[in-house]
Amino acid sequence: MLKRFFAPVLLLVLVLLPVLRAAAPADIPPRPQAPNDEAAYRTFTLDSGLKVILLSDPKLNKSSASLAVGVGSYSDPANRQGLAHFLEHMLFLGTEKYPDEADYGNYLRANGGYNNAYTAGDHTNYMFEIRHEAFEGALDRLAQFFIAPLFTPEFTDREMNAVNSENQKNLENDLWREYQLRNSLYRAGHPANHFSTGSRDTLGGTTREELLAFYRAHYSANTMTLALAGKAGLDQLEAWARTHFSPIENRKLTPIAYPADYLPPKAALRLVRMEPVKDLRQLTLEFPLPGTRKFWAGKSDVLVGFILGHEGEGSLLSALKAEGLATALGAGVEAGANEFSSFNVSVSLTPAGLEKYPRVLELVFAAFQRLRAAGYPSHLFQERATLARLDETFRDKGEGADRAVQLANLIRDYPLEVADRVPWLWLKEDPATYRLILSHLRPDNLLAVLTAKGVATDKTEPYYGTKYSYTEDTGPAYQALLNPPDVAAIQLPKPNPFIPASAAVLPTQPVQLIDEPALSLYYAQDTEFLRPMAAEVYRFRLPRSLASLETSVLLRFYEACIRESLNETAYTAREAGLNFAFNAALEGVELAVDGYDASAPRLLDAIAANLVDFSLPDERFAALKDRLLRELANFPRGDAYLILTETRRAAIREFHFRPDEQLPVAEKITLADVRAFAKKLYARGKLEALVHGNVTADAAIAHARQLAAALKSQPVANADLLRRRLLTQSAGESVRTNEKLLVNNSAFRREYLLGDDSPEIRAATLVLGNFMGEPFYSELRTRQQLGYIVGANAGGEENTNFAYFIVQSGEYSADELEKRADDFIVKLPLMLEGLPDEAWTTIIGGVRSQLEEKDKAIADRAKRLFDLAYNRAGDWNRQAETIAALEGLTKERAGRILEDALGLSTRQMRTFLGFARQHESKEAQKPTFTDRPAWKKTRKFE
Repeated sequence: MLKRFFAPVLLLVLVLLPVLRAAAPADIPPRPQAPNDEAAYRTFTLDSGLKVILLSDPKLNKSSASLAVGVGSYSDPANRQGLAHFLEHMLFLGTEKYPDEADYGNYLRANGGYNNAYTAGDHTNYMFEIRHEAFEGALDRLAQFFIAPLFTPEFTDREMNAVNSENQKNLENDLWREYQLRNSLYRAGHPANHFSTGSRDTLGGTTREELLAFYRAHYSANTMTLALAGKAGLDQLEAWARTHFSPIENRKLTPIAYPADYLPPKAALRLVRMEPVKDLRQLTLEFPLPGTRKFWAGKSDVLVGFILGHEGEGSLLSALKAEGLATALGAGVEAGANEFSSFNVSVSLTPAGLEKYPRVLELVFAAFQRLRAAGYPSHLFQERATLARLDETFRDKGEGADRAVQLANLIRDYPLEVADRVPWLWLKEDPATYRLILSHLRPDNLLAVLTAKGVATDKTEPYYGTKYSYTEDTGPAYQALLNPPDVAAIQLPKPNPFIPASAAVLPTQPVQLIDEPALSLYYAQDTEFLRPMAAEVYRFRLPRSLASLETSVLLRFYEACIRESLNETAYTAREAGLNFAFNAALEGVELAVDGYDASAPRLLDAIAANLVDFSLPDERFAALKDRLLRELANFPRGDAYLILTETRRAAIREFHFRPDEQLPVAEKITLADVRAFAKKLYARGKLEALVHGNVTADAAIAHARQLAAALKSQPVANADLLRRRLLTQSAGESVRTNEKLLVNNSAFRREYLLGDDSPEIRAATLVLGNFMGEPFYSELRTRQQLGYIVGANAGGEENTNFAYFIVQSGEYSADELEKRADDFIVKLPLMLEGLPDEAWTTIIGGVRSQLEEKDKAIADRAKRLFDLAYNRAGDWNRQAETIAALEGLTKERAGRILEDALGLSTRQMRTFLGFARQHESKEAQKPTFTDRPAWKKTRKFE
């Protein structure tokens, strides 16, 4: 499994869980419990000081655990940048009780599990998920990381290569480049001014003794928090926690405190101009704040982020769009540590916005001034509190490793007795903290980063090689921000009409089915979740006659235009607990709405009114087109393995066009073209619908007919509807592509067809994917150190199933990766044959647990039912039939399926090679991706 490092990089809307004064227990309302909710929690502290939270829920599909340690990259020694991250890697490679470096990963994978870890600035987190029956064994293995790790010298050198490969993967990622650039500009000597991931240059020569010294200095039970989540009862979970984690030594460490002044104020506009790898235009504003975690009860930081990141009528984003300056905006507080945070604003600029970025700054500061003048928005606090109470009661809170990570981090950052509820507790209005946050949004407390191609640069950041310049302007540009203009168009959000007035659960209603030539509707009322929520999923199938490159491009533009025209409405609805998803591609125009059932019809009304005749100003379209063109043009600068994923889709799917194929067509598209396309798009086709949840059959029928009436489509014969078809291959036939890449990594992708979509092949696909993943990773990633991205698995597409292998490397060329992979893949049948019966039984159990996973929310079930209804021809027994086939699958039968897939005369193989700019292919003939369109005309798809 890949281990990742979490950098606190600002994405579009990133509002971490903030905090206020610790409220007294008397201020905490009782924990709400929805009907049919059997989740139970318990918190306690071990004698060693390790804090623990338990979640017992018989409806969880997987058991999971997370352990957070109170040290991260901020504690790296000055001469060992990245040491905390390096140590995180090393803990996976053997302990005294389990010395085999692959034991932990093998155990998890065999039991249908997953593991990962990340190193942040102030903490490190280790997590896994696994089938319930194997939970205790995984807990024992995880606990040994913190009891008796080996830090084997042999793997010290190997894993240093892995860390270096991870860093190399990030060198051309603009998010990482900006993150490191900002770090380098923080106050010299502050822990945040550092290089967090590490590389061979910064870690070279690291000894086992250094790792042990760091481990002993910072890894202690009293600075750790542990979360366990599973179907076992609370008493059993507590017994496991005490048995396996009590032996962790309490070194009685004092929690680390960091200086708050990572970026001291300065009476100047501090502006960084950064040259990106991709064609980006972004303005990022960072305002240092004091630590906000202590302000959790009043959520003032969340409130400020909500207002400034709002996308509805009267928002800052709407004002920027009205002047043609921006296409997107995100705002929120990011907690760097207990002692410091930052408020970040990120604006995606149009060409005009780049040219007039001082005006963008003026409007941002005008919004700040508007908030100060308006005073504390009590109505918004109450609105947020109302939604939070509903969400805590009825929303699915997730499960698996992500849920465990959230819980472990919450009890690390907040009072133990209420920590897991902090995201939903809006306990008291806090105008003082609200004003405190606004007081820090000043020009002298700002670091601004302007990212765009062609900006003037005169410096180079040493770790990533990023070209940049840095200026401090005390002149007119800075003075203008001290007294920003009053912009009447910027207003606080209005009362949200989508906030549900009630949340009552309806009684069970019978299932009804509608099927007409131009409309199909499946309806299922919820009888399990018992939540006042509904989910509606719609897909409009296009006629096959529309399948073309031009249609594919027009659909991309149409999707962007619909999203933009509905953005203010959809954003307002989302803040009231209604989710809206819209996607347009050759496979169909898909629309989904889910959330509180009382409000969903109003949102559907707004959507239906815009699908055929949308409203979008010319300048707004120009900004959208600019963004889409840059996205398409940036495709060759992406990760190598992702480029090969697109190559694979273009080669294997009947109608699929890579971004570089779409770009020339996209350059010619006008708003008039998209408007005309929208008016004829729904002329002929079929609307497929599924409605599920707390909604009556009559209401479901009314909603579906309402949308169908807005589209006014004429039916098309079922055989003439556009459905994805895949390339067919004969036994022994291979498909191969070879392309030169612009990026600094080569990649290899290999696929072998396993068979059709029968229950037996589906079961065997899951079993083989489970079996292959860990040994392939251990050999090519851990032992051979080919690269950071290494993986093997098996899956399905349409009515076929296949095994696949991926390796990406900056050190080795694609043909060398292929050779190394081939040398291993050929051994897989013998490895499977030699698998002990106990290990085979474990794998079967792990797959069974995957297949028996239950839907966690009404929206999840609606999506699954929609897939079964329309993509699987109503195969309602699919899961049960696959489980039955799994029970009858023998190791010998799985081995024959694998041997047939790999055999020279029987295999249907696909190989995709991508060579980094510094690597050359050794093949005499080099068929390239550009050969694919002509080649596809001679191939058969079905």
